[in-house]
Amino acid sequence: MQLTTDEIDRFWSHVVKGPRETDCWIWAGAVGDDGYGRFWVRTEPHSIQRQQRVLRPHRVAWALAEGESIDLPPVVEHIVCDNPICVRADGTLLDHLEGSTQAANLSRIAQHGRRGAARGYRGRMLDREAMYRRSLALRAAVANGWDDERIARALASVDDAQMALF
Repeated sequence: MQLTTDEIDRFWSHVVKGPRETDCWIWAGAVGDDGYGRFWVRTEPHSIQRQQRVLRPHRVAWALAEGESIDLPPVVEHIVCDNPICVRADGTLLDHLEGSTQAANLSRIAQHGRRGAARGYRGRMLDREAMYRRSLALRAAVANGWDDERIARALASVDDAQMALF
């Protein structure tokens, strides 16, 4: 599946890029109850039925950066920040995302001891609800543009022991 020019423009309108070359690019659109972003596209842009499909924004960003279909590979991993609403991918060594396989993703999860929960920035276990709250706080912190202080406060409000992302 390939996105239309309008969908690509709409996608990037929901991204707040950090000012430094290693900062996350934060998805400021919809966030699901698992803490990952959501981006809706029409499956048949010119069809009368206009059915919609929901995509994960980090997969969209990776596919756009790599010139790949959104449908391949089966998994796009956050290899740098482990931040579910990060979409930093522009096809460079600074990318936070990497195309992978389900087997490799499951192996990485097991190596990090995450199994049923996600690991936080200091290795603390985060359940689904905590990931969701962290993503909402981070999205709200960039609502008016990038602000390091607001981002740090947002992350600290979720878990005081968390190390700042940036």
